[in-house]
Amino acid sequence: MSIISLDLVSQKQKKLEKEQFLSDEPIKPEEVAYYAECKQYYDITKMPLISISDEIFKNDIKLTSSTLKFAIDVDYSEFVLQNFLNKICNMLDIDIDDIDIKKIQKGSVSIEMEIFKKIDSKLQKIKILYKSLTNKVRKKLGQLKIFFMFMGDITSLNKKQQFRNAIKLHPEWNLTYAIGHTYWKGALNDDIDRGNQPYYCPVGWKRYALYVTDKFREKFTGWCKCYHGTKFSYGLSILLCGLKPADLAQHGSGIYATPSIIYACHPRYSEIKRIETPEQKNVFKSGEYIQFVLECRVHPTNIKKIAEETLNAGGSTIDSNISNNDIEWVIDDQTKEIVDFNDPDTSIICTGLMIRVTDNHPGLLSESDWWLKSHLCNNKKCCCLGIDLDELKRQKETTHTCNIMYE
Repeated sequence: MSIISLDLVSQKQKKLEKEQFLSDEPIKPEEVAYYAECKQYYDITKMPLISISDEIFKNDIKLTSSTLKFAIDVDYSEFVLQNFLNKICNMLDIDIDDIDIKKIQKGSVSIEMEIFKKIDSKLQKIKILYKSLTNKVRKKLGQLKIFFMFMGDITSLNKKQQFRNAIKLHPEWNLTYAIGHTYWKGALNDDIDRGNQPYYCPVGWKRYALYVTDKFREKFTGWCKCYHGTKFSYGLSILLCGLKPADLAQHGSGIYATPSIIYACHPRYSEIKRIETPEQKNVFKSGEYIQFVLECRVHPTNIKKIAEETLNAGGSTIDSNISNNDIEWVIDDQTKEIVDFNDPDTSIICTGLMIRVTDNHPGLLSESDWWLKSHLCNNKKCCCLGIDLDELKRQKETTHTCNIMYE
């Protein structure tokens, strides 16, 4: 791994050699841990995990530095700095004369540089750069073996890595929700204050708990449980970088959540992914399909609106515990374009990652019967179904079965 930090100032008339910028400074343990998670994300998606400074989307804050940082899965001895810079500048439309390389670290390769140093409107330029990173561009970055990219104020990244290093999976709170495991009927009544909304058993899912704070009960007493569906490729990136407010705002701006995991796992919200590659099978040992849903907590005062379903399910019952008219929540995003839900002071906090692994397509499960009575399509930009819709219907009609894998 190589870590390259670039501060962009004029490098005109220079042939840049990596030895000029090689740092003896070791990569910090929390940074190593952070990159390990980023590398796992890259191995599965073939795209880099991209993180930005918290200040980028705060218009009232002046950005004092505009750092671009890359972690690259190449051996330092094989890394050619000038070739890398030429490709990056061409790909991201950055003037190579406006780059100042700060340092290069070995491991893989890490490069840190400052960009737009001669430009006053750093904030706007970084925003434009961030929004230009389409999946097509990200795939090209992945082809350069970049597995992590950061934009913004480098002090923000350092704080983020330290904080993420404190968020560790708590195995004692990892639960399997099913008969014979953790299970209950109806709204849970265990004398724990979870706000003014009921909490029902998320049957069929495994919960991987996340450390939030040692004083969790004290901090989050009265906060309601809810769920946020996510695409497969966002599963790890959301845990590392933050929760992005909804793109489709049927109920107005904000982050969308639901008290029903049955609703959250519809392929419109939670991508269904076939477990195919060796990298995927290395992470998910058994099963053929997987879905991610985020378990979150939100304070009742941050629920801006409780509204009806928006999947055109009609008269079909989505979740027997929750009315179709009360199944979508709009959460106050505090006017942020990116809400870091690992921040204890944010409006919504992630307390766990819910995972469901099945031996066949989850659309064949009885709790998914309502999918075919709702909006469902083959458009991957709309419904990440993971199978041709007609094939799913055929399997359903010929009574194919599906089982949830708990081990």
